[in-house]
Amino acid sequence: MKGEVSLMPQNDKASLFIAIAVVMFVLGTEYLIARRKGKTIFRFENTIANISMGIFDRIAGVFMVPIIYFYFHYLHEYFAIFEIPETVGWFVFAVFVSDFTWYFYHKSGHKINLFWGAHIIHHQSEDYNYSVAFNLTPFQVFVRVMFWSLMPIIGFSAKMVLGTHLVIGLYQFLLHTPLIPKLGIIEEFMVTPSHHRVHHGSNERYLDKNYGGVLIIWDRLFGTFQREDEEVSYGITRDINSRGFLTGVFHYYGNLFHLMKQMPTLGGKLNVLLKGPDWIPASGELEHLPLYVDKGTYEYKVYTKGQKTYIIGSLVLTIVVLGFMSAFITYIPTAGMEIITMFILTTLITIGRMMEKQPVVTLELVKYGVVLAYVGYLFI
Repeated sequence: MKGEVSLMPQNDKASLFIAIAVVMFVLGTEYLIARRKGKTIFRFENTIANISMGIFDRIAGVFMVPIIYFYFHYLHEYFAIFEIPETVGWFVFAVFVSDFTWYFYHKSGHKINLFWGAHIIHHQSEDYNYSVAFNLTPFQVFVRVMFWSLMPIIGFSAKMVLGTHLVIGLYQFLLHTPLIPKLGIIEEFMVTPSHHRVHHGSNERYLDKNYGGVLIIWDRLFGTFQREDEEVSYGITRDINSRGFLTGVFHYYGNLFHLMKQMPTLGGKLNVLLKGPDWIPASGELEHLPLYVDKGTYEYKVYTKGQKTYIIGSLVLTIVVLGFMSAFITYIPTAGMEIITMFILTTLITIGRMMEKQPVVTLELVKYGVVLAYVGYLFI
């Protein structure tokens, strides 16, 4: 290669912890303001499910981002048509190009079942707050890489491409709140919280609208713009009957597999994957898995103070462990990385099972037993 690039991330620890602190501060501030205004925008099950999915996305990112950087770097080194300098002006232009790409990437996530299976998680919450911004899955990354492969070929460096993702991602995070009202003239050219509330609505008039990342001009140009002109009903058109972690991640793909089995031809099976969520074959509507309930009929569970304390404590511990892993990844041996990853993923599964009132004692004992055995091995 022209220039060597390491697959091991070089972390700026200060920036990492500052980013975590800022995000937690914004989320906490929203919660306090909502309580002061008497608005119920945080429900325990939905919030825990959102944050759990965000942890899953982040731990996958620890391993995937260096690989994506290497891939973009390779495309830029060997296939770049132009050599675009890494200046502030060109970076602003890169954000513009990336935002244009975002529109079509985001739209494909709603219009193609295979991609919607990765994106539906982000729309599942019936509450709308900053925790929803965490509700992502690493499966989306594979789709994202496909769409952004063109930018390094044009001539943008890997650093610039991933930098635009940070800018758009941060901007998108700030949109996920019901507390910020319409913003006047800004509504005409920027994506605002009001526009993004529409995007998360399951109201019929709001479906498949406002795909923009930073600029709303793309939706205006391509006919997908919709103003917020009625109260938003958040979530998907039919709710899933669980807030469990594994169900949240895999339910749509499980359902797609169930639908494909009902199609007798290869073409029909491919249609299930490549058509949209509202597609119905000429032979009639297919039978879905019994995972879904009518909108507004999901029965939220009641948890004791002890159950809530254990769930929240497990979630906080997982965030701390993930932060530690991200900050000191270059110093952690391979076995240690495997143990930490096992600990985080197992905790997410047990949190999901606790949310569903399922037993977790055996799983928790095995998890902590493996961790203690590894710690003991280190000191032998």
